[in-house]
Amino acid sequence: MARRPLILRKEGGTKPAITAALTDAAAAARPTSAAPADTIDGLIIRYTESAAWKKLAASTRVNYGTWHARISIKFGKAPLKVFADRRIRADVLDWRDRWAEQPRSADAAITAFSALLSWAVDRGLLPFNVLFDTDRLYDQDRSDIIWEADHFAAFAKEASVEVQEAVDLAAATGLRRGDLVRLPWSAIGEHAIVWHTGKSRGRTLVTVPILPETKEIFARIKARHTAEMAAKRKDKRKPLPDTVLSNSYWRPWTPMGLGSRFRDARDAAGITVHLHDLRGTFATRCMIAGLTDQEIADILGWTTKDVSKIRSKYVSQHRVVVEIGKRDRSDKIGGGVNRL
Repeated sequence: MARRPLILRKEGGTKPAITAALTDAAAAARPTSAAPADTIDGLIIRYTESAAWKKLAASTRVNYGTWHARISIKFGKAPLKVFADRRIRADVLDWRDRWAEQPRSADAAITAFSALLSWAVDRGLLPFNVLFDTDRLYDQDRSDIIWEADHFAAFAKEASVEVQEAVDLAAATGLRRGDLVRLPWSAIGEHAIVWHTGKSRGRTLVTVPILPETKEIFARIKARHTAEMAAKRKDKRKPLPDTVLSNSYWRPWTPMGLGSRFRDARDAAGITVHLHDLRGTFATRCMIAGLTDQEIADILGWTTKDVSKIRSKYVSQHRVVVEIGKRDRSDKIGGGVNRL
């Protein structure tokens, strides 16, 4: 068996995470002569050396790289001309269905494969993309699911303070996990979070109003950092990280790291809500703060129909009036945060 190029050496300790840098290094080290150019393996090589590949977000390159390896095992030696015959679509869908019990993984497989074929079409290597407009397997609509009081209470019993802060911040900002772990202190204004996120290579601007509970979370994190550093020897102290959230070592989370710790705590708590469902919780808080459905939809990137479903299911007009009254009263007397 031919020796494969060494990309990373690590002895002992935890298994290293797959990063965009490792994926790119693997692509760069792959011998170009190892696969004929007119095969799927050859196409993968050309694609991962292209300018289009380098323009992808780092997380996308990691995800696609993982699926490229699996695509190569099944279809790597297949000639490109096979993918100019629509009958190959059935073979690819059969391959995808290996992950049918994990529908999001199955959809990710098709997304990566379709992106590869679309690049080939753009370069004139194929006449069409046989995977274009493939139905997704994961179609569960969770847009009207939120965290309620019993979910927060159960989760708090099992979560570390760092993971709890992440959940609280997600409920108070509506940010997705990838943006949540990257949110910098520099984006925090007096009245809003204004930030060019990592999506679309920094071209996506997020503007999120800062609710009273959001301010409380920021203050709580800073106070915890101050207290922990004061308890350490001077030579062991470190500054507050650039990101709002951090792990137990006061280092920024990775999306996978936070996701793993979140799932551990959620499963131990015996609840089934997702981290992503906190976006709906944030929507209810915006309603109670008096924002319109259109304003909330603009913040979350939803439709007003999605927001209206949550309002009608969880937030009656009576409840909105009562909660606004409570919040106004607590603000006047310097009270705490109301959590739904």
